[in-house]
Amino acid sequence: MFWLRTVLLLVGLAVAVSRPSLAALDFSAPGQTGSGLELVVVEAPGCIYCHLFHRDVVPAYEKSPRSKTVPMRFLDLNEDAFASLSLDRPVESVPTVLVLRGNREIGRIPGYIGLMNFFLTINRMIDEAQ
Repeated sequence: MFWLRTVLLLVGLAVAVSRPSLAALDFSAPGQTGSGLELVVVEAPGCIYCHLFHRDVVPAYEKSPRSKTVPMRFLDLNEDAFASLSLDRPVESVPTVLVLRGNREIGRIPGYIGLMNFFLTINRMIDEAQ
């Protein structure tokens, strides 16, 4: 019985150590203040991937330095405000994260891509836009 507890403890430690730290997810320095950029997350009622995005990505983004200079807001696909955006192409999946300057699209992440891929992609897109 002692060996079983030891093995379970070691497996638990290995999983905890292999889990990435949230501090390591924001790979680049925060954008410049006054960049005029914002993230708009287009979502729809009942969307399970939107729920996962809110659960996994939003808290990590809000804790990142990037959130201080590039704010994130949420927009329902069915709202009138969505129609006022100048998008390059239609939104075909939700959630879609749009990088906007004013109401003009600079880039997008269609669909839920997970926490690590979100940070890698969004940091690259924001850095290129500045």
